[in-house]
Amino acid sequence: MRAIKTVLAVSRLACQRSVCTFFSFWIRWKYIFSGASVGSRLKVIGRCKIRGWCNNVRIGNYVDIHHNVCMIVGRKGYLQIGDRSSISYNTVLNAGVGRIIIGEKTMIAGNCYIVSNDHDIYATLSVRDCGHIIGDVYIGNNVWIGANVVVTKGVHIGDGAVIGAGSVVTKDIPPMSIAFGIPCRGVSKRVLRNE
Repeated sequence: MRAIKTVLAVSRLACQRSVCTFFSFWIRWKYIFSGASVGSRLKVIGRCKIRGWCNNVRIGNYVDIHHNVCMIVGRKGYLQIGDRSSISYNTVLNAGVGRIIIGEKTMIAGNCYIVSNDHDIYATLSVRDCGHIIGDVYIGNNVWIGANVVVTKGVHIGDGAVIGAGSVVTKDIPPMSIAFGIPCRGVSKRVLRNE
């Protein structure tokens, strides 16, 4: 009985992996035919969407994108995801206007919102009719962004930084910082142990 359960568990896992591999292969070519530049070994787990102009999207090699990730890219927007980065569940990358550049080996946890523009509320009475204030977002290499983080326009997050869960990042974060809060502030530096 135990052997049968083990065989069933292993076969179920193998089936899930083969479905994920086939789905990722199909999504990769779908993005390429839509105009996006996609590196090798894109892994897509569940449904994710690119809305807007796919020719303004660059996805590196060995990138993981999880369920319900939404990438919004406008005609004047640009989105780049570096090699070996991962974008987790329900995250929105909004480059409707402006640029979002995500470095290599960066991990973005679930339910994050990263935006490269904002409404100019002082232009007209109607917020719907006002223009945008653009501020490119740069997220460095080896950054870890915790769950439920909001990154606003014009922010630069340095290499190796860690952003705590639930933070709202409105100002630049220096490299190798550990930062959290509303608004997000650096509280300490990462010190790597010699191995």
